[in-house]
Amino acid sequence: MKNYDITKTKLIIWDLDETFWYGTLEEGGVIFNPDTVSFIQELTTKGIMNSICSKNSFERVREEFINSGFKHIWDLFVFPSIDFSPKGERVKGIISDMNLREENVILIDDNISNLNEAKFYCPKIMTAVPENISKMAEELYLVNDYDFEHTRLKQYKILEEKAAVRSKSSNEDFLRNSGIKICIKTDCIKNIDRIKKLISRTNQLNFTKFRDEKLEDTIENNKAAYIIAEDKFGNYGICGFYALDKKTGRLIHFLFSCRIMNMGIEQFVYSYLGKPDIEIKGEVASILDGTPDWIEVVENLDIKPVEKKVKNNINILFKGPCDLYSALSYIDADCNIDTEFPYWNKQLIYILAHTHTAFIEQTNKLPQAKIKEITSRFPFPNPDEFKTKFFDSKYNIIFLSLLTVTHSGLYINKNDGAYVVFGYADSDITDENNWEKILAPLPEEARAVNIPMLKEFKKDYDFAGNPPVETVISNLRYIRENLAPETRLVLILGSEIPTDKFLAGYENMAEKHKILNSAVREFAKQNNVEIIELTEFIKSDEDYTTCINHFSRRIYSDLAKRVIEVSNRVLNGKYLSEKN
Repeated sequence: MKNYDITKTKLIIWDLDETFWYGTLEEGGVIFNPDTVSFIQELTTKGIMNSICSKNSFERVREEFINSGFKHIWDLFVFPSIDFSPKGERVKGIISDMNLREENVILIDDNISNLNEAKFYCPKIMTAVPENISKMAEELYLVNDYDFEHTRLKQYKILEEKAAVRSKSSNEDFLRNSGIKICIKTDCIKNIDRIKKLISRTNQLNFTKFRDEKLEDTIENNKAAYIIAEDKFGNYGICGFYALDKKTGRLIHFLFSCRIMNMGIEQFVYSYLGKPDIEIKGEVASILDGTPDWIEVVENLDIKPVEKKVKNNINILFKGPCDLYSALSYIDADCNIDTEFPYWNKQLIYILAHTHTAFIEQTNKLPQAKIKEITSRFPFPNPDEFKTKFFDSKYNIIFLSLLTVTHSGLYINKNDGAYVVFGYADSDITDENNWEKILAPLPEEARAVNIPMLKEFKKDYDFAGNPPVETVISNLRYIRENLAPETRLVLILGSEIPTDKFLAGYENMAEKHKILNSAVREFAKQNNVEIIELTEFIKSDEDYTTCINHFSRRIYSDLAKRVIEVSNRVLNGKYLSEKN
């Protein structure tokens, strides 16, 4: 039985012997598992932290990592607890020190007794055994978050250092000696993306728990500000936000990142605002009593940059589904990287169509009025699918995966040629014979009310084909003609080697890839476009996981190597490299 959900995970706590590595350290040595080592790196890139709870000698473990050439992996762990005492209380201590909730933590251990003991101390913790690790790694593509600069890791390293110092003095003395400073800034729209992410990720210190669908309006019409914090241990960036209703004086939003928990910042800001009226929703890991006097308000603090500052103006865009963003876990960059991958928006709609060539074309071609018209008629497409930087002339290289175009259902408006993507290519929704299948997942009472919508859609749209070869080539031609001449376009082509593994909508994909790939190769020859063939990397059926478009980590590693080779050759320099 599966007892974990990787999409809810903020921390994985690892046992070592017969879990993270093969063998037992105290009984003759161990062998590092290369798949697990890679998984730790991928987790960190996704912003998921890793810790250790092991019955071993701390120094022996640390030396084993260093002497085996894995110091860079040792450095990815935070709050490691390595001694011979029982694990239950230690697991609870790790979670507490990191200011996390136990329901966002997975403990992986080969000893069921250790898992049960941890469950006693942390009833809501998720658990897994070593046999679950490979499946967990396969599901990591579901996590639509990235931290390429390991910003989250660095911030937890600060917490780790603070915890060590705090243990040597009283908590209040520690806070008074920490030099805590905050800056309260009102230019919220300028940093709206960071604030939205803070709202979506914050729960423990989110006092109102309001998931605002019209945040820009809330900011514009009320008194709103974000908080930046730092102390002598480091900078925490934007770590808080509030919005105060101008008319009622009540707090609409009042939330803070768990990174600043126990520093007194939420109490200080609440007091600073005059302790306004607030309706606290649900459980909150802090109370707003008191007025800490160890915090200094300053006029300005730096917002720690999300992206690494580089000394060149090289820009690369990666756009597509899970193949490219899985490959990026294996790549280090000495240049500016932008990504446009599928994600869940704040309405919990999965934004995927924007990776389709047809959508890329019309984001550049259609005026805003037309986009508004398209997105208002049917439940699809979503306005978020028209957001892109694809045609920005700054890009030296654009890597575009075509895996979406072979299995997605593409439709063309009969009157104006506008595109809509919905469902799968093997289930044409303009064919009434498919309606029963399309409506089957809906509750029975909801099926009849959708029939008029399907009839209206059928009246206005034509199915583009399975696969829609001519349309895709037309899209690519438009894309190439409208990109900056200096931008090199690199296309990723799907595998042509069949597999018995498939998900709904992915049947007979190898044949569809062959048909589409043949036309794309010819287009590439004529238009100075490079291609990367996933077919070249497949050695056996074990290279597929759930279907022909989902691969083992070796394939993503091989894809990363080819991306690095192509980039450095095109750019005539070493701008991408393999992660150590």
